[in-house]
Amino acid sequence: MMSAQPTYAVVGGSSAVGNTAVVRILNGSSSCSGALWTSRIVVTAAHCVVNSSGTVTTRPISIYAPGVNTQQSPQTVSQSSIITVDGWRKLGEYSQADDIAFLVLGSEMTGVSISRLATTNEVAAWSREGRVVTFLGYGRTSSTGTSSTVPNSIDQPLSVYPSWPGSFTAAQTATTGICSGDSGGPVITRVGNELVLIGINSAASGPCSASSRPSMTGFIPSAFPDLVKRTLELTNTAVLPLVTTGSATGVSTTSAILSATAVGNNLLTTVSFTYGLQPDLSGATITVDAGQVTGTAPTAIETAIINLVPGNVYYFRANATNLAGTVSGAVAQFTTLGGLPIVTSVSASAVASDSAVLSGTVNANSVATQAFFQYSRLPDFSVLDGTVVAGDVTGGETASLSVPIAALEAGATYYWRLAATNASGTTVGATQSFTTPVFGRSTSLSTNALLNNLVIDKTAITKLVITPTTQSKPYCAINTKSKRLTFSKPGTCRVKITITRTDATSTGVYNLAVK
Repeated sequence: MMSAQPTYAVVGGSSAVGNTAVVRILNGSSSCSGALWTSRIVVTAAHCVVNSSGTVTTRPISIYAPGVNTQQSPQTVSQSSIITVDGWRKLGEYSQADDIAFLVLGSEMTGVSISRLATTNEVAAWSREGRVVTFLGYGRTSSTGTSSTVPNSIDQPLSVYPSWPGSFTAAQTATTGICSGDSGGPVITRVGNELVLIGINSAASGPCSASSRPSMTGFIPSAFPDLVKRTLELTNTAVLPLVTTGSATGVSTTSAILSATAVGNNLLTTVSFTYGLQPDLSGATITVDAGQVTGTAPTAIETAIINLVPGNVYYFRANATNLAGTVSGAVAQFTTLGGLPIVTSVSASAVASDSAVLSGTVNANSVATQAFFQYSRLPDFSVLDGTVVAGDVTGGETASLSVPIAALEAGATYYWRLAATNASGTTVGATQSFTTPVFGRSTSLSTNALLNNLVIDKTAITKLVITPTTQSKPYCAINTKSKRLTFSKPGTCRVKITITRTDATSTGVYNLAVK
């Protein structure tokens, strides 16, 4: 003898025996399907458990083990609680808003395969792209048949015609799709290694009822966060996510990588980081999303943050948000590398009657830095005679900088300083000063005295030659016997000084004012 082949549910579908996402629900003589979300929670359609007066059934509901042939596997469990939207009533045979219910089982079922609930944003995106998803149920296989004893599945594309908030739709045809008894059955898809519950079937047109545009309507569990939270709490399941703030790594002058560990606790959970310059994260702070976690295992999360200010202490914490709410970890901190530049105003040299050379050192403190000299005849620098850019400095080494300044007034005292600025701010070196020299007629200077007046280093000089230019002969000359520089009448004495030291020879030209 040959055994008869079972009649599969869902019109035009294929066998789903063994699929542990779908269960059969019997409420008296009424048959529905359901989605086994956790070992103690089944999601189904509200019209499967609520009547037209708004009364939730109080009689035991039989829920078969997932994916079984109900004739061969009579073991069932019943509900201990039914949660629906307050005041929901079954108004007719057509779909209506909020047609969703959560059944808390009296005992656990094994073989759960659903990893998590899809978010409403995910479902909206999948609907726009027409994602092909799987529909499951124990419903009729024709408009005149009876509910099947085995589950069936069919793949259909989502569409973009939602009727109510929290709902979704999919295409059907006149010959394929869900039917009576498939109400409450799961609509699932895979995301990576996860089996994701999009929602449950509510009602449909075609193939079991005529329609010019056959379609189905379902509801997204995650669109009902209060119901989800209440249901999970009834099963003593952790609802709020867990999150632990980690450390900052890869810290540079303007960036860092923040880390955390999070547990989604059965709900898709978004992890973010909040960071700022205040220890309590008050005031101006920034929050960046870092990723999503699911399941009950701790998952490591990290994200890079940029555009930080060098040399500053930053405070941060990890946050985790799911349908049940948001929790935050402890506040941690890190310090970006670098900081304000380090500046030293060294000395002025080659101080002639109308020019000088300013010098100093700058350490950029690992931040790109620009250095500049300021000079003024006022000690408070309220009016500047000039600002000269000395150059760009980078890295962590100390750089020596010098710049010449000209067009100075003879016989005037000048105040000057070296300053440097970077992303951390500006550092100003100590104020220095010098006085430009003026020489009287009949003055005679030795070479040492002249070098002293011009603030020229006399160390290790092996040869020194001072030569007035041709144009300067009416104003100054070198005494051939004494080798002294002698000034004869008011004007400008322009001299060339050539200095030879052990390892180098240098030449400078200086204008000297004569009264």
